[in-house]
Amino acid sequence: MSSDGRGAVAITGANGFVGGVLSAAFAAAGYRVIALVRSGSAGGAHASCIRYSLEAGLDRPLPKDVRAVVHCAYDLREYDASESERINFVGTQRLLNAIPSVPVVLISSMSAFVGTAQTYGRVKLACEEVVAAHGGVSLRLGLVYGAAAGGMVGALTKVASNPVVPMLTPDPFQYTVHVEDMARCVVHAVATRPPHDVIGVANARRVPFSEIIGGLRATTTTARLRPLPIPSSSLFRTLRATEKMGIRIGFRADSLVGLIRPAPEVPHVDYWQTVGIPLRDFVAEGMSNEHTAVHGRSGRA
Repeated sequence: MSSDGRGAVAITGANGFVGGVLSAAFAAAGYRVIALVRSGSAGGAHASCIRYSLEAGLDRPLPKDVRAVVHCAYDLREYDASESERINFVGTQRLLNAIPSVPVVLISSMSAFVGTAQTYGRVKLACEEVVAAHGGVSLRLGLVYGAAAGGMVGALTKVASNPVVPMLTPDPFQYTVHVEDMARCVVHAVATRPPHDVIGVANARRVPFSEIIGGLRATTTTARLRPLPIPSSSLFRTLRATEKMGIRIGFRADSLVGLIRPAPEVPHVDYWQTVGIPLRDFVAEGMSNEHTAVHGRSGRA
């Protein structure tokens, strides 16, 4: 047990972007971190390691001082919707069955909402239901940005740095959350179980996709943005066609659905203000004051 009595937190997917950030955040907060990973390093020098995968589950019981499991793991390698559900939803059920008395915090997504057309969002929504039945809480993360951000923002940053940047039309919006605010919310959810089964972790402002791309571009180059308008429907059909041919280009048609069909609102977002965790508005690191003045408040309310 850690010296201040906080105990341990086990994190699935600790070698991913969000899992790695959370491993460091929990270690800084005084927890002993156990990385539940398929292979490779143990999520950093601050973590010990237990072998874990969605398909096989845990290879041994968790230590008795584990206070909670933060479930970040999600396998994105499978493009078939039914197979993705089998791996990720059944894998989540398997994990819950293995730890019947351990609280769980599911790292979900703002893509998970009733009526979503996205496979990823539907699977996350199903996982939220079984986590709630287990007595756990699900945190729906917005688009996580900040220093050295990975995941979707990492992919969008690469796109934004190109000489000519594709811009979706019509201009969709996303909810965003700074990586540091995200980590504070997750640590809080383990330390003090929130009063809701599902809580959004994102600033409530709808940030236009064009503003996000412009802000991310400002972190990589001072060159003027040269946009190339692309209808979302056309891009979706192109991505889907290449996937059916077995061609993988690094950006999924299903991910595009999450960008162009966002959630209508951030659930219970006011909760974070009541516990002293304000969620900052989107301003990408490195964005100039001039860019902020031009673009920073152009989003839809």
